Amino acid sequence: MLDNNSFAFICELLEDQAGIAIEADQDQFVACRLLPVAQKHRFDSLEPMITQLRTRNDRHLIQEVIESLVTHETSFFRDAHYFDELTERILPRLIARQAPERRLSIWCAACSTGQEAYSVAMILREQFAQHLNDWHIELLATDLSEISLQQARSGCYTDVEVRRGLTPARLTQHFRQDGDGWQIDDRLKRMVHFQQLNLTAVWPPFPTMDLILLRNVLVYMNPATREKILTRMQRVLHPEGRLILGSSESSGIPDARFATVRPGMK
Repeated sequence: MLDNNSFAFICELLEDQAGIAIEADQDQFVACRLLPVAQKHRFDSLEPMITQLRTRNDRHLIQEVIESLVTHETSFFRDAHYFDELTERILPRLIARQAPERRLSIWCAACSTGQEAYSVAMILREQFAQHLNDWHIELLATDLSEISLQQARSGCYTDVEVRRGLTPARLTQHFRQDGDGWQIDDRLKRMVHFQQLNLTAVWPPFPTMDLILLRNVLVYMNPATREKILTRMQRVLHPEGRLILGSSESSGIPDARFATVRPGMK
């Protein structure tokens, strides 16, 4: 267990480094997440590790602690109504608008282990391949966690992971079995560029984005951080582009380009 001072320090560290707020009753959850990190670094308990976090600027250890506390939940075609909306309305409109330039830029801004980005790539390949022939397609996927990105770049998934959200037809079309797991098709892998990015830190230069997916991220952040991130995204989003939030999220910013997609929307 963590004492009150140590728990408060971890909460402040996470909020400062990633803008993520932890509830006051989550001390046991935090302790359980931190224990494997402490054991990996051969600390006898959590308190010596926290002392090191307090007294040294150990960026590697800080990053490991942050990654251990961040939610990495994802799956292929998670919340299918989002992808129906992308397929039936959002992408056709963006493609029609971009036809003169033959360019399309999409950003999955918190991609975890890559399933969302690869789901978008599957839609582009299945539904729009003829329309996008000879186009310049940029599909960027970023995440705070370098560990998650390593799996995303590998394109390797367990049987459990591919069964969550993928139909048998899609599994056959886009994957090949590799031992006990599954390897995504190289053509899909080449469509996605994965990059480590902390949304609350300094951003590198971005191209103008036609579509940004920022789903199930803001719900974990404090209001000031949410506003900071969305204000930045306003600057990189095309004047006629779209930013898609999670079904339980609201931007709080009056911008018609920021959309929350819910089941049954028309």
